[in-house]
Amino acid sequence: MNTDLKTKIDNFYISCMSCSNSSDKCPGILKDFENGLPPRGFYYKTSPVDILVVGKNPGHPFHGESDNYRNKKGKKLFEAYRKHQDSYYNNPNIYAERSNTFHKNLFLYISQFLVIDQKPDIIYNHIAHTNIVKCSTLDETGKLNKMTIKECYNNFFLTEIELFKPKVILALGREVEKFLNSKKDINIPIIYIKHPSYYYKAEEESEILKNIKLEIAKYL
Repeated sequence: MNTDLKTKIDNFYISCMSCSNSSDKCPGILKDFENGLPPRGFYYKTSPVDILVVGKNPGHPFHGESDNYRNKKGKKLFEAYRKHQDSYYNNPNIYAERSNTFHKNLFLYISQFLVIDQKPDIIYNHIAHTNIVKCSTLDETGKLNKMTIKECYNNFFLTEIELFKPKVILALGREVEKFLNSKKDINIPIIYIKHPSYYYKAEEESEILKNIKLEIAKYL
């Protein structure tokens, strides 16, 4: 990725993380710059990518994570977030954490779909990941408010598609798949996968992942 494109993407995410929309405009969001709860939920290393992995919205921060972002905005906030993310994905014990089902499964699936090593530094040479809504929400399990999801989609998500030019969008969960398929301005194949926080049934997983791999391969 050339320097100009990296700068463009970085500046885009600085703008995204600085979003000042209140809960009146985006009902249900949990955003508090003073206490380290900014918009976030994305990671990338390069562009373009084969796959843009899309979730619903970031969960609540890990224990202690918010301390990195307290009272920060703009470039300083973005740099603190990137530092935290880079440290997290470069941790050789990333799979050892019992609470890390999401990344453990996601990286396993991607490595099988693309026939590449399961290590994050290899994975992110081929994918970027993001969320339709960039803020945590008060209810992590409930459906997103239509006004909130529309606001973030129009202001940020469509630009991410332009920046990363993915060949495939991998939708994590039915809610994400249903929403993306309802949009007429996305001209990229959208492929569903069960949210990686949940396991497939052992007797079904191999066949399901094989079929998803074959579907993705059509567009690469």
